[in-house]
Amino acid sequence: MKLYKLDAIILKSRDMREADKILTIYSIQRGKQRVVAHGAAKPTSRKRGAVQPFCYSSLMMHQGRELDSISQAELKEGFADLRVDLDRLTAAAYLAELTDNFVGEGEANQELFALLLSTLYLLAAGDVEMTLRAFEARLLLLAGLQPELNSCNHCGVPFKETKVWFGSEQGALLCQGCAAQEKKVAAFSRGTLEVMKTLYRFELTKLQQLKVSELLRKELNLLLRAYLEFHLEKRLKTIEFLDRLNKNRAQEGTNI
Repeated sequence: MKLYKLDAIILKSRDMREADKILTIYSIQRGKQRVVAHGAAKPTSRKRGAVQPFCYSSLMMHQGRELDSISQAELKEGFADLRVDLDRLTAAAYLAELTDNFVGEGEANQELFALLLSTLYLLAAGDVEMTLRAFEARLLLLAGLQPELNSCNHCGVPFKETKVWFGSEQGALLCQGCAAQEKKVAAFSRGTLEVMKTLYRFELTKLQQLKVSELLRKELNLLLRAYLEFHLEKRLKTIEFLDRLNKNRAQEGTNI
């Protein structure tokens, strides 16, 4: 019987039989993996509180034939403030889904683990929008997919116009001339690129000091989403829910 210890963030959970759960976790030691938490669905289970989605926990693992199982679980941080606010809870679910879809199993990455954990702490503190944008940008960087923000990704000419274009077929930023040859493009202001550059320079804890207009925030959201969806080749479920929340909030503001 082989035992080992993990420090892990719970990305998602689903029921297996009556009392067991299958978890997708992301640990600093082994990266992403699927594991079993026997009896975790029981109200009296000692594991129950430490294996909820978005918890940061210390896990004692037992190696199994197909899936390893959790023998013991100790909660390090439950991020209780995430669970009493719909915006924060949805943002955390988006982080978990994005991480789950962007990384392969068994690929440990200490920088990504630290980024995910730090972002959860910031979300719990109420810093949502720019924190999510920074996570998205840095995830692309850690995945080796950081966009070129200074020159056309097709011809290499430095950006000089007030606008740049994102080509959906190439998944890249283009100058006006190259964009004219694309079938599907979206225009973004150069200011959006400058904000994106700042996301790579700033410490996460200082992001809320950035003064970014509503227009640039919207453009930044759309641009990063375009990059992520190009590489994932799909749209995440939590994105649709985030969009509905923002739309409802905007309508409520209009009606006041």
